[in-house]
Amino acid sequence: MQRKKVNPFSVLLGIVGIAFTITAACYCLFVLRGIRPETARAAPHLLERLIDRWGTTALVVELVALAAATIGSIAYDEIGHDAIRRRLRSEREPLPPPPAGDRAAGPGSADSHEAAP
Repeated sequence: MQRKKVNPFSVLLGIVGIAFTITAACYCLFVLRGIRPETARAAPHLLERLIDRWGTTALVVELVALAAATIGSIAYDEIGHDAIRRRLRSEREPLPPPPAGDRAAGPGSADSHEAAP
């Protein structure tokens, strides 16, 4: 049996998801630090300055990348499943038609309830 190919969009989705989580956590900490008066006197950290300047932009870009990677991952999986279905359909032998006597005696017909001799 062949190994399933790794979906590159899923890998991208994982990387961007981790980056988004870290950015969102930093953004949250920045906002919490800003509303506490005792921390307002402290010198801002480099990360705080970056989040202050680029935090919203980074979150929006990461959300767009997450959406694109999600759509790409789903499309990649669907295309792969379609190719597998086509291959299996072409490899399958056509089934022979059922015997003529069996077509008339379906599950709802009177013949199907009679005992076999």
